[in-house]
Amino acid sequence: DTALAWKPVEIDAARRLRVVVIEFMARLAEKLAHANESLAKSNEALDAFAYIASHDLKEPLRGIHNMSRFLKEDYGHLLPQDGQENLDTVLKLTKRMETLIDSLLHYSRVGQLELFVEEVELNSALEEVIEALNLRIAETGTQMRIPRQLPRTFCDRVQITEVFQNLITNALKYNDKSDKWVEIGYLDAASEAGTALRTFYVQDNGIGIEAEQQEAVFRIFNRLHGREEYGGGTGAGLTIARKIAERHDGRIWVESVLGAGSTFYFSLPQGQA
Repeated sequence: DTALAWKPVEIDAARRLRVVVIEFMARLAEKLAHANESLAKSNEALDAFAYIASHDLKEPLRGIHNMSRFLKEDYGHLLPQDGQENLDTVLKLTKRMETLIDSLLHYSRVGQLELFVEEVELNSALEEVIEALNLRIAETGTQMRIPRQLPRTFCDRVQITEVFQNLITNALKYNDKSDKWVEIGYLDAASEAGTALRTFYVQDNGIGIEAEQQEAVFRIFNRLHGREEYGGGTGAGLTIARKIAERHDGRIWVESVLGAGSTFYFSLPQGQA
């Protein structure tokens, strides 16, 4: 009788607990939705700020560079050796700053451009990239491998072409082997969290990346080597590639062994435009 007397109380408590949990989850979902909306607005504002700031910085920087160049051409012969060297340093620094600003401008534009998603024949896009890099491929003696034709994929053709270009360019640059090769391919379709995905890769037998640095390579202006090593660069290419992948609701990552090469993967959801 005592057990029967407690049973209605236990059922009522369980129902109240269920209501509390449901209400909590609903409030949490609402907060997450607001947070995502705020984050999207913040990202848009950050892109706009980066564009305006970098655009406004270019003009005075160009003025400094030109005035320094005129000063060197007209009065360089009057300056002592250390003065001429200092002037050369100013010219180099302003040129590098202009390159960084151009990269920042490009990064901000990637976030502002509307995606034009359609079914793309990626093989022709890849051919364009390889043709554009043909001189570099010949100079480095790199063997290009494409094990099988790439599948038709829903994406923004221009932006995904840029992802391939950035990844292949890096594969060509960061390789000190005598027999260099780069392989471009894809994995068979898979599903992640109920979404059909197509994963592409660019693999090389280059210098590789230490495990603790494999996330750092995607940070903007972050180079793991000296400014002029391996052909130089601003360190923005992989950041731009990640942004493009994320704008497609995909992702990009790297698997690498130091001294043995790297494989960069990027996945794209296979929904229709």
